[in-house]
Amino acid sequence: MHKINLILCFILMSANILAQNSKKIYGAGNNINAYIGTWVYQSNDTIFKIVFQKGEKITSYGETHGLYGGYYLSVKGEVLENYMGPLPTCWNLKISTTRPDNMYIWAPNSNSYDKSTVPTLGVYFYDKRKKHFNGEGIAGGYIKLLSPKKLLWHLDEKEGIWWEVEGREDTDITKVLPIGFSVPEYAILTKEE
Repeated sequence: MHKINLILCFILMSANILAQNSKKIYGAGNNINAYIGTWVYQSNDTIFKIVFQKGEKITSYGETHGLYGGYYLSVKGEVLENYMGPLPTCWNLKISTTRPDNMYIWAPNSNSYDKSTVPTLGVYFYDKRKKHFNGEGIAGGYIKLLSPKKLLWHLDEKEGIWWEVEGREDTDITKVLPIGFSVPEYAILTKEE
């Protein structure tokens, strides 16, 4: 009887360990709060800022939590882009299929981009000047926490084009030309206090 109890104890402990491993959260997981706030990049005469807040996207499949963002760019003291105003709190595709006008960055908290242990979120960027895909935005970028005060911002237009047109019969990927971005494609930003 003692051996049976011991075997049952080991089986239950193994099942508990396996159950905990299956709950692993990718993306930013529970660390999404670390992204909230204003982030700044400055190089010579260029200032690029991003602001993030929590948001959600509701579809017929369910809810996706993530970050809504805005951005700001000035060069040589002239403000070229300023989309840091109030951001939406919810994007409900059940009510309207159009993106809120005041959402410029969407970073869903999912495991679709990076499986590393360092929190990384894929980014959908709505460039107000370049208007990729007729203003519908472009994927292919990501944000990654380098430390609690440092954030890596990276946009990859070729990857974004691939994500947008791969498998679509109505669009030939060879005919979609890169148009660039109105903001830096790669920057390390510092969190403002």
